[in-house]
Amino acid sequence: MTNKDYLRDAFLRYTKISSQSVRHGEGLPTSEGQQQMVMHLKNELHDMGVTDADLHSNGILIAKIQGNTDAPAISFMSHVDTVDIGASPDVHAHIVQFTGDDFYLDKDQKIQFKVDDYPTIKAYKGDEIFVTDGSSVLGSDDKAGVVVMMGLARYLTSNNVKHGDVYLVFVPDEEIGLKGAKALDIRELPVKFSYTIDCSDGIGSFSYETFNAAEANIIIKGVSIHPGRAYHILVNPVLVANDIIESFSDKDTPEYTKDYEGYYYFYSIEANPMEAKLNLNIRDFDLKKFEKRKEHVLDIIAKIQKKHPKAEITVDMYDVYANIANYLSQDKKPIELVEKSLANLGIDIQRAPLRGGTDGSVLSAKGLMTPNIFTGGYNVHSIFEYLPLAALEKSLDNTIEMVRILGEGELK
Repeated sequence: MTNKDYLRDAFLRYTKISSQSVRHGEGLPTSEGQQQMVMHLKNELHDMGVTDADLHSNGILIAKIQGNTDAPAISFMSHVDTVDIGASPDVHAHIVQFTGDDFYLDKDQKIQFKVDDYPTIKAYKGDEIFVTDGSSVLGSDDKAGVVVMMGLARYLTSNNVKHGDVYLVFVPDEEIGLKGAKALDIRELPVKFSYTIDCSDGIGSFSYETFNAAEANIIIKGVSIHPGRAYHILVNPVLVANDIIESFSDKDTPEYTKDYEGYYYFYSIEANPMEAKLNLNIRDFDLKKFEKRKEHVLDIIAKIQKKHPKAEITVDMYDVYANIANYLSQDKKPIELVEKSLANLGIDIQRAPLRGGTDGSVLSAKGLMTPNIFTGGYNVHSIFEYLPLAALEKSLDNTIEMVRILGEGELK
């Protein structure tokens, strides 16, 4: 079986395991599907001959492929959970042969993929593309990373390639605050080179800059009474919540920002006559601007509290992760390794800030610098998510080449 055939088959198999994380779930992992995923991966690794695989009770799986030469150790990490956007937790992935024209994800439901809405797909005319039926995300974030790492294990155990120790780390609950990475003891990874293989648009995408991220959970308690008796008594928490949202610029949001621009993102609201809850993401690359953004949130809450003195407004604000660039060291070899690998493969490197966070944000803060390399997936966290098989294959090619470079001692 070729690498391409393996990736095609394995990715479709992995998408059949429903492994959404649960935002307010208990324990780690927060869903049974994630436990099923890591159990499946451990068994598959064992069948490949990778017997040194430790599955922790918290759903973290660390596998070690023993080196066959005196070369630096390297680790790769992916997360086994997929995001919950309110769509179906069950993924019905399939492959389309992309002709360059619009196509239906589900013709009966009239869910159409319009090429002009997502023009990046035009580069893959004639290629095989993984898509869904429009009822869910595809889950290439991060099952594409998972399948690349499994493809690497398969390649190393079936080919005579010089390599040092290779660690494969699979963690749960990345999508709900990088919880798996936060629970990982990096002493279990005696490596100098560490990378996440996670969502990032395009072949050759390489990132060592992520957002600084915080979350604010805002609760507004109003005063409820029958609307017919409400004069000078009722305090409507829905309207107070609206005042809070309206106090932020409508252009300082994800849909109006790009590149190094930060944003505020109200991603959830719940309300009834007595109480409203708002969930807010706060993002910025620049640490000083990030701190000012958090101060701005508190200033707005204070202003709205003054406007509605009978309401009770509380905010729980906390940092979620930090920009990897905050922890860049003088040792640039982890970056140079990726640069050399992509150059050897004839792939143009696409350096860009990652407008999100990865488990590498947590590992970097713990002292293990961990940049992110591409999977090939596009439109993640959307029912229009897609993954070109050719891009996925390039991701595997890159990881194999990185390991080979270290094994041959070519990185000076």
